[in-house]
Amino acid sequence: MKTNPELRNEAKAFMAGNWKSAVIITLVNVLIITAFELLNIGDSTITKILYFVSLIAVLLPLNYGYLMTFLRFSRGENLAVENLFTMFKGDYYKKSVVLGLLVGIYTLLWTLLLIVPGLIKSLSYALAPYIMIDNPELSAEEAICKSMKMMEGHKMDLFLIQLGYVGLGLLSMLLLGIPLLWLMPYYQVVYAKFYEEIKNENRTPEAIAQV
Repeated sequence: MKTNPELRNEAKAFMAGNWKSAVIITLVNVLIITAFELLNIGDSTITKILYFVSLIAVLLPLNYGYLMTFLRFSRGENLAVENLFTMFKGDYYKKSVVLGLLVGIYTLLWTLLLIVPGLIKSLSYALAPYIMIDNPELSAEEAICKSMKMMEGHKMDLFLIQLGYVGLGLLSMLLLGIPLLWLMPYYQVVYAKFYEEIKNENRTPEAIAQV
């Protein structure tokens, strides 16, 4: 397993010459999210319902589409804006919505118990979207269970990566959040590389037999 600095350096090298496309895709993603966030302005029940529906029906698949875009990029594919909308096609749409809801519900329930267990569980579920993308035949529940198994012994590694992201994200707020257009795609590649490392670790005969 590569160290976090090694993963970050690898992602940085991978992004060389691709920053412009990455920033454009991130900007499109952010603008769409911002447009739907405007639905949450106001206190009326209808406004809240519309926002909640859009969150589930649009923003969940869009979020996973953004993740898939940079997972494919980390595997050598070109960056393309249309990849953002991949999750709206076929079985991916339903599965991305169900997976997002289940992860959200499970994390919330654990967080209501205590904040620390909620954080630990969110780390355990982190690979579920990647697993769903690579194994579309799996159900959302199966992807979550597989993520929990694969993350055994790696939750601290991911926590440290996320801690760095949060720290840099807070610093970007001093510049009106503009650096996030570069930070977000960079860390998506870091997460994709992290997933690939753990996936390769699980390529034992026993692990393959469980897929």
